[in-house]
Amino acid sequence: MSKKEIILNTLIEEYLKHNAPIGSSELRDKLELDMSPSTIRVYFKKLSLEGILTQLHTSSGRVPTWSALKEYWKERFYSVDTFKISSIEDLKEWIREFDIYCMLQLDDETKLSEIINIDDRFLLIVFEDKSIALRYNEKVERFLQTLIGYNINSVKNISLNVGLYELKRKIEQLLEENLLLLEKEEILYDMAKESNFYSNIRSFMKASLFDKLENGVYFEELVPKGYMAVKYDALIDEKEANIFCIGRADKDYREFLRRCV
Repeated sequence: MSKKEIILNTLIEEYLKHNAPIGSSELRDKLELDMSPSTIRVYFKKLSLEGILTQLHTSSGRVPTWSALKEYWKERFYSVDTFKISSIEDLKEWIREFDIYCMLQLDDETKLSEIINIDDRFLLIVFEDKSIALRYNEKVERFLQTLIGYNINSVKNISLNVGLYELKRKIEQLLEENLLLLEKEEILYDMAKESNFYSNIRSFMKASLFDKLENGVYFEELVPKGYMAVKYDALIDEKEANIFCIGRADKDYREFLRRCV
């Protein structure tokens, strides 16, 4: 890592801890390098010209720009594969400690096991221990018979592709039962109020969101400026799950990451 990268990363980490501008003398005490405040100020100027740091007031220290914060978190989440969660109670404690919104959904590998015709009036779509009732349709019955053995998520996606919207909607309702956790929704409402960002709030609380997002970290493409969202695979009690979180990007989540990854 170059001196410039070390200076930048150290400054961002100190900023995340204190949410205040960082001066050259203050940063010198935190650096692993032996470097004078005047040399640090030279790097500050270079980083500012590159749009990575900014100075809120003439006499104040530097803070990272929004683009610098985004790159910092992208790098931290780049190597994440799976969130490993010891228990729901531990996760709740971390959520409170780090002040984030979180949704956790258990994966469902339930398979379509049977299609039952009830007097040519209804079709009972049976997923092992769960079932859905639809109005009878001969073509739908024949089609669904070909899907026996498919898991519930595959049937849901296929139903969308072929226009069986009632079936898709009812499967989504079943999958909502797999939500293990929906915590700190007030973060979403604070975000909406602060940024006048109300359009997606309801979707952030529905299990169907997991089907729409790839694993990774998201910024303005999903949430307002100043916030970030993450979606990843998770393991809890050795069961596969999905996790989705939203929080302010200027908070220090390094310890949260350390505990989960």
